[in-house]
Amino acid sequence: MKIALYISALTISLLTAGCSRPAQPSPPLTIGTAISGMIWEHQHDGISNSAWHIPKEARVDVYDHAVIVYLADGSRRVASLDLVTDLKLK
Repeated sequence: MKIALYISALTISLLTAGCSRPAQPSPPLTIGTAISGMIWEHQHDGISNSAWHIPKEARVDVYDHAVIVYLADGSRRVASLDLVTDLKLK
């Protein structure tokens, strides 16, 4: 009888272990409209590199480690903050 209780308790604890609420995403550090900025393909480490210009007037959300650029066609571009240079927002 005790073994059945232990097995039941273990089963219930395993089933409810993953039932906690997921962590809420962090809010952006800042949100703005792009004046200028570039997103590089690679970090600046001496290899051949190309950049994508962030369109002027695009909405930009800046997070701890990433940037999200909202484009006029409704799509988004996400990049690591390490790949973004010369970002100016208004």
